[in-house]
Amino acid sequence: MKNWLIAGLMFFGAVSGSAQSKNLAEGGCATVTTPQEMQMIKDYLSSNFAAQKTTNVVDSVPLSIHIVSKTDGSGRYFLDHLLSVLCDLNTRYAPIGFYFYVRWPIHYINNSSFYDHNYTAGYQMMNQNNVANTANIYFVNDPNGACGYYSPAQGADAIAISKGCAGPNSTTVTHELGHYFGLPHTFFGWENGNIPSNPEKVTRGAGANCSSAGDGFCDTDADYLSARWNCPYTGNKLDQMGVPYHPDSSLYMGYSDDACMSRFSLQQKGAMQFKLTNSRGYLLQSHATGAAVLDTLRMIYPTDTLFLNRRLAVWHKVPGAEYYFVSITSGNSLTPRQDTIVADTTLIIDAPMNYNVKYRITVAPLSSVNVCRATGTKIDFYNTGSTTSVNDLGATAGAIEVFPNPAHQSATIKVMQVPSGNYRISVLNLSGQEVYTQTLQHAGGETSMSIPTAQLANGLYLLRFVGDASNLTQKLIIQH
Repeated sequence: MKNWLIAGLMFFGAVSGSAQSKNLAEGGCATVTTPQEMQMIKDYLSSNFAAQKTTNVVDSVPLSIHIVSKTDGSGRYFLDHLLSVLCDLNTRYAPIGFYFYVRWPIHYINNSSFYDHNYTAGYQMMNQNNVANTANIYFVNDPNGACGYYSPAQGADAIAISKGCAGPNSTTVTHELGHYFGLPHTFFGWENGNIPSNPEKVTRGAGANCSSAGDGFCDTDADYLSARWNCPYTGNKLDQMGVPYHPDSSLYMGYSDDACMSRFSLQQKGAMQFKLTNSRGYLLQSHATGAAVLDTLRMIYPTDTLFLNRRLAVWHKVPGAEYYFVSITSGNSLTPRQDTIVADTTLIIDAPMNYNVKYRITVAPLSSVNVCRATGTKIDFYNTGSTTSVNDLGATAGAIEVFPNPAHQSATIKVMQVPSGNYRISVLNLSGQEVYTQTLQHAGGETSMSIPTAQLANGLYLLRFVGDASNLTQKLIIQH
């Protein structure tokens, strides 16, 4: 929750209204807890739900991730940061019995009006792009001047997060999902410089008003700080009874620094479980809740050299992997020259790179329940202007030729010295999407086949010939 100061507040009804915009230097959480959500907390506290629900039961919650860029595609959130945030999320929500998994694919939106948006544009963004029966999170540049907000609006019901407030170790997404599951700020009533008519007293026990003031929870200390603060608290505030003030810096729903936060209170946990069960039951779908261990990924190419005529990355398929995170960096820079998440095991490298300079490629297998990249593989290589005559990037027997190349109506594939077996021939576009596929039961040796290209758009593609005994990749250009 980088630079969270006074929050810009906004109540989302059926449609969004207007509020004073704040820039990111001011930051803040622009979520307003509605009276209906406060009533839910009272309903929870008056029920015996806390005694019925235990964290031994793990609930799986699907997340739909939306990454918003400018209209020209620039400025998007780093995928490396996204995976770090999602990995931390499950650690932080484990004590509640929630396990978040990714509903693939990640959704990319190129729209400058959504990238830096006010509440009206934010409502439009969510209304047009939300994926049903999932928790939707949008990573943008400026969500109405705040670090983030949750919109409970009918037709929206989603979270917007500033990419500048969602780096590694940030608690912004953790905080906003707390709002999504019904939690108010610990300083509820003090937002935007307001002074509540019934401030929460510091003292608990006889005479306490914690169940009717503040956030409604008696196991969260009274909190009046609606601006970012360092821990431990060193102020000299007193409550209305003259009792010294001692806010709890460990709670995610407050405004202490990220490094201070580490937990939700017991009643906060119960309230979120209550919200999931009673208001968001549609999220409870049959799905694995444990992070399946994925095997270590083995790179095929590049290993030490990237050739001019083979600007590809190729790796072996990892059992259980649904997608792969790929990042290319140079030197000690943390800024990726190219980063993406693909479903295939091949990627065209189109990042601008200088010759005879060392770069690093990182490839990590991902599944819906495991985005922590524990089995990622890092390879350092030199980009060279020289070419290679080797077609088989897997260093297995065989070679592949394509002609004509560029192709027009069709292309002929000639595969030489390939062992017998079952093979899959596929054509992939630059986004890693498979646009054509066929299978082949090969008797061994040399074979030729024709694939149609008339219906494919002009551009650069990857042609792959993959089986148990060989893994061949070649570029294919289509030009009508």
